Amino acid sequence: MGNNKLDIINFSKIFDMFGEEAAKDTLKDVNDGKISEKTLEKYLYDDESKEEYAERLKKEYEDFE
Repeated sequence: MGNNKLDIINFSKIFDMFGEEAAKDTLKDVNDGKISEKTLEKYLYDDESKEEYAERLKKEYEDFE
């Protein structure tokens, strides 16, 4: 795998909200420098914080460990 500039939490949030194609396109845009991850986060986390989303995601997948 290459060095992605979009962390897995943000990628997962985009995937959950908009689907695989949007997540992949956004990853490409961040890697290409078209949008910064910081800017993206301003719009992704209006209903819950990034930390709250990460914790919720962790709880959802506890059964898979």
